[in-house]
Amino acid sequence: MKFLPFALSCLTGAICMSCNCSESSSFRSETVSGKVKDKKAYRLGQEHAERLLQHADNEDALQDGLLDIRARISNIGSKLGAQSATDYERGFTDYISANNDSLARILF
Repeated sequence: MKFLPFALSCLTGAICMSCNCSESSSFRSETVSGKVKDKKAYRLGQEHAERLLQHADNEDALQDGLLDIRARISNIGSKLGAQSATDYERGFTDYISANNDSLARILF
């Protein structure tokens, strides 16, 4: 419980620096921003955001999920490149913004 503000502030800073959160996209939609080059990574980010929202009422699970997302972004960046990591992150943030505005306000 003590670590939530720290974890959220770290994640918020990292996410906000690398994406434009004003663009929102529906998970089921085939339309993706023109900035997205790796649509598979974008959709994977949306899938992981959808899974995270299933545990939005459990603070511990939410913290663990956010740390997992941060680790995935880093891993995708090192294995597939910065563009794929950015697209994954954009898919994640777009899905959260479109489907849970209160959590989006806290995170972004």
